[in-house]
Amino acid sequence: MFKRKLNPRFHQIIFAVLLLATLVYTSACRVAPTLSPTSTVEETSPPKNTVIPTEFPPDFPTPEAEEYADCLARGGRWEVLGFSGPGCNLPTSDGGQACQDSQDCESVCLADPKRAMTDDEFGKEHVGLCSPWKENFGCQVWVEKGRLVEICVD
Repeated sequence: MFKRKLNPRFHQIIFAVLLLATLVYTSACRVAPTLSPTSTVEETSPPKNTVIPTEFPPDFPTPEAEEYADCLARGGRWEVLGFSGPGCNLPTSDGGQACQDSQDCESVCLADPKRAMTDDEFGKEHVGLCSPWKENFGCQVWVEKGRLVEICVD
């Protein structure tokens, strides 16, 4: 029977491609901090004294000065918004309010991450807090119809 012998370099190339694909895939998900039901609105509100950076990280698309100033003036923060890239993330008007579903909020209903990660918490009725930010990327636990749902948003 004919057996084809593969070049050892072929295996190295395949391994490098798989490693690169894994790194790209896992770097796209960042875990965003979530709120706890014991948080107050003051703790979840955007900072009042936002410092305007004079420099952005290397390779980070710099916003136009007017766009950036408008973002900060509206209480927003300039950050990477998932795969869509950098943009202005604006605060919500109901951040920190109790909720049982994202329909109760301007953005999403976030669960307490400390309680949500235990197995015995799934299936129980839950109350979360409305997110203080309109855009919520990364892996989080949301409260939907009173139940915990693990969601990753890119």
